[in-house]
Amino acid sequence: MSTYANDEITMKKIREEIIALHNKGYHCSETLVRGLWSYLLPQKALTPTILRMTATLHGGMAESMSSHCGGLTIGLLLIGALYGRTEVRGDARYDAAIARGFWQRFLNEFGTSNCTSLKDQPAIDPDISRCTYIMVRSAQLLLQYLHEFEATPIDKEVLYYWRVDRTKEPCHEQIIPLKPAEEVKAELKKKEHAQLS
Repeated sequence: MSTYANDEITMKKIREEIIALHNKGYHCSETLVRGLWSYLLPQKALTPTILRMTATLHGGMAESMSSHCGGLTIGLLLIGALYGRTEVRGDARYDAAIARGFWQRFLNEFGTSNCTSLKDQPAIDPDISRCTYIMVRSAQLLLQYLHEFEATPIDKEVLYYWRVDRTKEPCHEQIIPLKPAEEVKAELKKKEHAQLS
């Protein structure tokens, strides 16, 4: 029996929580770690150190807009928190294989993990921004994936050979990154100030 909820009520609740956190001004990585923590690690404290560590992953990692979406990276970190080893004698392949499974789900859903490419796609839900939608779906995908993983155990030797197929994903290095939202806002403010002068 899986310990991770996958029901319609949970999916609706996680959607509402993610939207509320993002509306407060948290970036994708900050939103997702806050929104998912209590579902995945309810017995562990979400410490200020964890919040600070994950805060730098927003905007395509370190607000570069040119690398992986926080929807993917936070999912990978949370899988590590759940299944990762804590000492050198631990199994270093197990958590990585589980993480690759989630990564593949993410790519199957969105086609890419590149922040700029994801933001450039048209909105799917008219009620929320593209980024908010990606965060909601990432959270739901992770909960669904972990539920299925726990409900239907997979032989470790099979699991270790899971791979991520990135052949259909555009090369991240060839994508011209968007400017971070804060930079765009600052430029608009500067233009407005110049027009008033």
